[in-house]
Amino acid sequence: MLNLFASLLFASAFISPSGNVVIEGDSGEWVFADHQALEGLTLTLLIRPGESLASWREMLSVMDVHVEGSPRFLANHMRDNLLANCPQTTWEFHRESEEDVLYEFRSAGCRGTVSGVEEHEIGRITRGPSGSVRIAYAAKPEMTSEVRSRWLNLLGSEVGTAQGFPIRNLGGAIAQPSSPVSEAPTAERQIARWLQEATDALKQQEDLLAELDRLGQAAQADARAYSGEIPKGAGLRTIGLYRGRGDGSPGEATTEFKTTDTLIWAILPVGNLPVNAKVEILWYYEGGEAGGEQLIRRLDVPWDPLADTVRGFLSFSQPYTGRYRVEIHVNGEKVGVGRFTIQ
Repeated sequence: MLNLFASLLFASAFISPSGNVVIEGDSGEWVFADHQALEGLTLTLLIRPGESLASWREMLSVMDVHVEGSPRFLANHMRDNLLANCPQTTWEFHRESEEDVLYEFRSAGCRGTVSGVEEHEIGRITRGPSGSVRIAYAAKPEMTSEVRSRWLNLLGSEVGTAQGFPIRNLGGAIAQPSSPVSEAPTAERQIARWLQEATDALKQQEDLLAELDRLGQAAQADARAYSGEIPKGAGLRTIGLYRGRGDGSPGEATTEFKTTDTLIWAILPVGNLPVNAKVEILWYYEGGEAGGEQLIRRLDVPWDPLADTVRGFLSFSQPYTGRYRVEIHVNGEKVGVGRFTIQ
């Protein structure tokens, strides 16, 4: 994504004796947290050792984007999408041309109830081998002046040419993509869809672009209406399943989906949980066109102590037909299960 990192990391990113990734010019090590291949992009996430996707303080994210649109076009759409979801965000372009964008933002008050900076990001978008490439360093809640200067220098350097982010190729350290790569869309009308899918994949564990928070109180009311409140201790509960609407919100309740349904919501009231509760949503393919049972997606869901409902969704462009199962676990214990088919 940036001319700097494409060349710098080819030469200067290496595996430490501990097996973690080290980047020259940065302090500390990185570990791979996730790698996904979605429609129109591939996404790689790295975090510091000892942190998790559900609770991190520093994140390095890389996206190879395979849709039409210049780096400036993509950056402006990203900014507009961010400001629409988090209007108190401050955004600044340090470099802005058609082919090279260096930006910085501080996000605050996405829910309308949080004051101060929640997340601070510096990123760059340039041309890569098959489209635009973006690399970003993010910190919670805010970077120190020393860290900010370091990453502005790293991401703003003019070293080498953008050949894609090489770090995912080091020593085979990263796992296989969590979803299959599909044919790249070619029309600009795909940009809006890419933006939503990209931000969902990148920030689904945080408050920055949380689509669920954008739904707000209406989504919680819908969840209670769909599933009903079930007292804690009543045994394993049935997860409500809903077909996604065009705006991304949960719609019709059903357990029989079609291959044209590319968004499936899972909703389960759980009552009050501890602030540090570990909540996971696991999606399984039980059998059918693609073979036998396999875990296709595991999501860590940051728990909002003001909420009483677990919500998550599964999205894909070309789902396999067959039987599926979704489970919700709280602190390692399965509390809900839902089953559905796609035909």
